[in-house]
Amino acid sequence: MSGSSREKETEKYVARQFRKSFSLGLFFLVLTLVLPILNQFAEGAMLRKLFGEMTVTYAYSVLLIYVVAWIITLYYVIRTDREEEAH
Repeated sequence: MSGSSREKETEKYVARQFRKSFSLGLFFLVLTLVLPILNQFAEGAMLRKLFGEMTVTYAYSVLLIYVVAWIITLYYVIRTDREEEAH
């Protein structure tokens, strides 16, 4: 493989990694920013108690966002490992 074709492949790989990182980060940002919007415009629903004193807001902010962060991380690592093996 010549130097310029290797550089082009590397540039494509870096661009794919950037798109993947950016889109996952944007998804998480939107997921996080939805919480204050929901608290503002759906206050009654967000303050509803689910289990004992746990409200929908608490479940969303602590449980959902935490779990989604781990899922995004796992997805990123697995997909990147597969791409690196194929590269």
